[in-house]
Amino acid sequence: MSEKKLISSLETVTILFLVLALSLASASQVKVIQVSPLTEQMLIFNLDSGQKFTGSLAISGGSGNDIDFWITDPQGTTILNLGRVSQGRSFDFTAQASGAYTFHFGNTFSLLSSKTVNLTYDVGLPAIFGMDLGTLLIIVGVIVALLLVILALAVALRRRKRTSKNNQPPPPSLA
Repeated sequence: MSEKKLISSLETVTILFLVLALSLASASQVKVIQVSPLTEQMLIFNLDSGQKFTGSLAISGGSGNDIDFWITDPQGTTILNLGRVSQGRSFDFTAQASGAYTFHFGNTFSLLSSKTVNLTYDVGLPAIFGMDLGTLLIIVGVIVALLLVILALAVALRRRKRTSKNNQPPPPSLA
C-alpha cells in the first residue's frame, strides 16, 4: 500500500471513530409525570446490562412538594428506594441485568393534591473495560490520530532524506 493511501485510510478511520464517539454521547432527556392523589404512576426503561442510568427528580404540588420514589429491576426486586422525596433529588444506578426497569412514583399518601414530577435523565452506554463505550471510542480515535501523526512525520522524514540524496552532486569520477 502506498504511503498516501495508508495516510488517507488512517485519516478516514480516525474521523469515523470520532464521529461515532460524538454521536453516541448522551444528551439529557426530560419526562414530566402527573401523579393524581391516592395513585401511583410508573415509567419503564429498557436497559442493557452495564448501562448507567443517571437521573434527578424535581417535584411540585401539594404542601410538601413530595412523592414516594423507588425503582425495581426486571425481576421486580427493589434496587433503589429514595423513600419520600421532597422538592428534588439526584440518583444513579448501573443495570445489573438486561430488561425492563420500573420507576415508581407514589402519591398514595395525598388525599387532595396532584404532584408533577420532572425526571431529567441520561442513559449511558454499556461499559467495556470499565469505561463507557463512547469514552472508549474517543480514546481509540485519539490513539489512531497519534499513529497518523507519527506516520506522517515518518513519511515526511523519508521524503526529506530522498530529496537531500537527490540534490547531492555526483561523486567525482576517477578517470
